Amino acid sequence: MIQSPSMISPIHGLARKLGAQFVEIAGWQVPQVYQTVEEEVATARHGLALADASSSGKIVVEGAPSAAVLQVTWAMPATNIGQGVIGASGRLYRLRKEQFFIHIPAGQEQDVTRRLIEVTQETGEKVTVTDITHGRADLLLVGPSSPVLLSRLCGVDFHPGQFPDLTAKQSTVAKTRQLILRRDMGDTPAYSLIGARSLAAYLWGTILEAGSDLDIGPIGQAALERLQQDNRSRA
Repeated sequence: MIQSPSMISPIHGLARKLGAQFVEIAGWQVPQVYQTVEEEVATARHGLALADASSSGKIVVEGAPSAAVLQVTWAMPATNIGQGVIGASGRLYRLRKEQFFIHIPAGQEQDVTRRLIEVTQETGEKVTVTDITHGRADLLLVGPSSPVLLSRLCGVDFHPGQFPDLTAKQSTVAKTRQLILRRDMGDTPAYSLIGARSLAAYLWGTILEAGSDLDIGPIGQAALERLQQDNRSRA
């Protein structure tokens, strides 16, 4: 039987040069570990870590009835612009009055998109649902020093009072247009930078250079899973 080729992110080659070992998740080749899981978890908890999360599902929902459709599919509570909520499948952020962004684990985007389209057809609502997973990279910064690093590359105020967990803002980071999503892992600050695939390699390198004095290091999927497991066990 002929197997479909694995999907790779725009950071794949750079991650390989940094010594990443890869694992396949939902058809993607994803960095699993660079050094050891323990070292990478410590880097994220106490300093600054950078992960390639480009395999994450990314869906944009637009149109005047979007909130009503998302209420049916996600039981979405009332949200302000720039505010996010956690659902059973992932995170949902309101970018504008009639535009929402869904951020979910790799491989779930087809099912979520299908369900959203089914609801719009059942209700007759005019809503546009667009899966942009393959057109956008997702670079994930994790660690207490993340706001310091981001403040060097972006004019947004990253103070927790101005940019708390589950906040979304669109801005420029190192002169590239990015959707910035705060998505903390328990007490550890974390930010997704979602932007054009074509600029991801440049942004990855710029982030590593800008964070060199902060002892920034790359981390893989195994460390991210460990952080998430630890957070769930503390909850």
